[in-house]
Amino acid sequence: MSALVLTMGGLSSCSSNDDEFSEPENPSPEFAEGIGLNPRFTSSQTTTSNNGVEITRDSLGSIRWIVFQSKDIAPTSATALFSQYIGYDLEKDFRLYRQESSDWMENPIKVECYQQQYKGIILYEAGFNVRFQNGKVIDCDGVYVPVDNLDVTPSFSLQRAKEIYAKYLKVPVENVGTGGILIEFDDALMIAEFPVSKGSSQWAPRLVYALSYNGMHNEGFCFLDAHTGRILKTWNNYITNFIPF
Repeated sequence: MSALVLTMGGLSSCSSNDDEFSEPENPSPEFAEGIGLNPRFTSSQTTTSNNGVEITRDSLGSIRWIVFQSKDIAPTSATALFSQYIGYDLEKDFRLYRQESSDWMENPIKVECYQQQYKGIILYEAGFNVRFQNGKVIDCDGVYVPVDNLDVTPSFSLQRAKEIYAKYLKVPVENVGTGGILIEFDDALMIAEFPVSKGSSQWAPRLVYALSYNGMHNEGFCFLDAHTGRILKTWNNYITNFIPF
């Protein structure tokens, strides 16, 4: 699923700790050799069906899919769905960012897309899509990442983060921005899951700066730890399409 966000200008652009922050060396990203497969996205899923509700959970026990096989018990709103079946606070833990309706269909399907957030900071690749038909929820799919007591105040400013990334790329700091990693959002601060150490199969959420190079580059996107200053991961900011002749 697509994960998307709004701008968090106040949180993203300032910090009072720049003078105390000691910039680390970044000769290569912490996970330059790859981060492995997030256990949330493995094929190890379990599906149960009870009273007309089919629920699929990932290997960590979080809900990935809910299908209502009976319209009689299906909720009429996303709020009721999350409260009764998913167990999360829709208003506190999520942000509605898109609504669509397939009006061209004889029996239109309406979709509401929710981005997960924690203390106002969005989570990368976390959220749910809820589909309705005839005023009832027909199904819902997505990813939820538990976050517990994560410090969401960065240890240094967005400007310092841009300087670190620009130094790593050997480009002017003016060429570093914050857009493009997610399609509809350009938040500088995000929460993203990473292994707790190199090669570990245990993952945990981290506060990161999501940065981008203003031009095509094979390391054009970057996640930078907003507490340590370490560059965690880089990847290209372009798509290569191969069209066979």
